[in-house]
Amino acid sequence: MKSIIAGLALTALGCSAFTTQANTPNTGWKQATKSDINWNYIGAGYAKATIKNISPDDIDLDGYQLNARYLLSDNLYLHASYYDVSGDIVLDDIVGLELEASELVVGLGLRQAVTKNIDSFIEAGYVRSEMGVVNFEKQTFNGFQASAGFRYLVIHNLELSAALRYNDSSGSDSSTFGDISARYRVTPMIDLYINYQFDSDASLLGTGISLNF
Repeated sequence: MKSIIAGLALTALGCSAFTTQANTPNTGWKQATKSDINWNYIGAGYAKATIKNISPDDIDLDGYQLNARYLLSDNLYLHASYYDVSGDIVLDDIVGLELEASELVVGLGLRQAVTKNIDSFIEAGYVRSEMGVVNFEKQTFNGFQASAGFRYLVIHNLELSAALRYNDSSGSDSSTFGDISARYRVTPMIDLYINYQFDSDASLLGTGISLNF
């Protein structure tokens, strides 16, 4: 119940922030075109998931991740992300199993320029997660994800961002988790990024390269 309330709260806060800006004199949706933050990119890189509280030791899974955003208008954008990780679970000194997990998120977002170097955003979309032991049947969960957050261009080539995300999938408990990231612009077309998603039971660390267009 606490996760559901948190998810509804973050969505309400995000909508409230957009409504406030839209109703403020001398502002409005056209203000978004003044932002210096790029919303058109595709990225790929390394991913490491850490799962807690299901064995005496934390379970580390390694793999890759993909992510992209594309503006459809001044405010509306598409977003997508995918990761695929795997790793060994040691049950005792002899027996070990390989665990694999993946997650796909696809949806729409709305962004609004707060200032020239700060954008706020809300997102909603479809999420599909799979987890299981290699060579055995996987568990598949389908549901939705809602998010709200900010992107902050600290200097012309360094960006920081933070978001609160809520997942609700069929057959699994809902969850609310944090998402923080940093991006460094190497050239106008290339960014290096690092991001970290976390809650009390698991975390996902990612780092890689993005191509801007």
